[in-house]
Amino acid sequence: MHRYRAFGLTIGSDVRLDELAPQPDEGAPVDLRIVRSDLGETIPPLGHYTRFDFEGPNGVEMMWPGAASIRIESPSLVHIQAFEDAPENYLAFPLLGPVMGWMLHMRGLFVLHASAARRDGRSVAFLGDKTAGKSTTASAFLKHGWALMTDDLLAIDCEGEGQPQIQPAFAQMKLNADAPNADIPHATMLPLVMEGFEKRQYRLPALAQEPADTDCIFILQRGGENPRIEWLSATDAIEPLFRYSYNIRFTHAPLAMQDRARQFRQAARIADTTRIGRLHIPHDRDRLGETVAMVEAMLSGEGK
Repeated sequence: MHRYRAFGLTIGSDVRLDELAPQPDEGAPVDLRIVRSDLGETIPPLGHYTRFDFEGPNGVEMMWPGAASIRIESPSLVHIQAFEDAPENYLAFPLLGPVMGWMLHMRGLFVLHASAARRDGRSVAFLGDKTAGKSTTASAFLKHGWALMTDDLLAIDCEGEGQPQIQPAFAQMKLNADAPNADIPHATMLPLVMEGFEKRQYRLPALAQEPADTDCIFILQRGGENPRIEWLSATDAIEPLFRYSYNIRFTHAPLAMQDRARQFRQAARIADTTRIGRLHIPHDRDRLGETVAMVEAMLSGEGK
């Protein structure tokens, strides 16, 4: 069994997950177990539609063509049946995406489709639609000395009495090969995630290791002459938090009434305690450095 650390959890996995950092504490109890199992499924090849079943008799079931059939039995146990001859990195694709997103939701975290970085105890997170440039914007911050917290899947713990906390994920980003910040310092470009996927994976040498308070969450907007921030009221900030919920966007999961109530309480708390606004970025992505400078000035009290 491989042992890893991500999202504040110790993960024991029969599947090799090179994206994750090893768990250095050999005595740490396993919070989440990923087990290879024969689920009796016929897995279709690539080219078929992904299937999600949230009302299965044995738990939540996901079918990923060309990769695996997956059953989430509980918040601490996942079964996976691999497609014949599927490469290990194909299995990581669903496990560290929709499966992990749903597992974190089951464990009570508020999960967003977002990227985030931190520096000097401050954090910034970026929400947006598919082409908004979440990863590209985060990579611009990395080039200015920030550390990655997560790319794609942002998990926020709202249970403590203090500020909601972003849990560090794993040191990897997905970027188009022609993105202006694809030359991340000290990053290693990896092979394509899987056939037909247009983004490349970039492995970073380090990740922010500790949770961070939710200081600023930005909804990315392209356009305008110069970068600027349009702050939202706590009331107006709740809607985009739901709109960019990872599980709603990627699995169209039907949430039970108690889950909806919990998510609303969590979104309201995040909106009440975190600065949330629309970050307007010029279309010219070569000017992302100006956006970084503006945000840094704001955080230091020198800008608006």
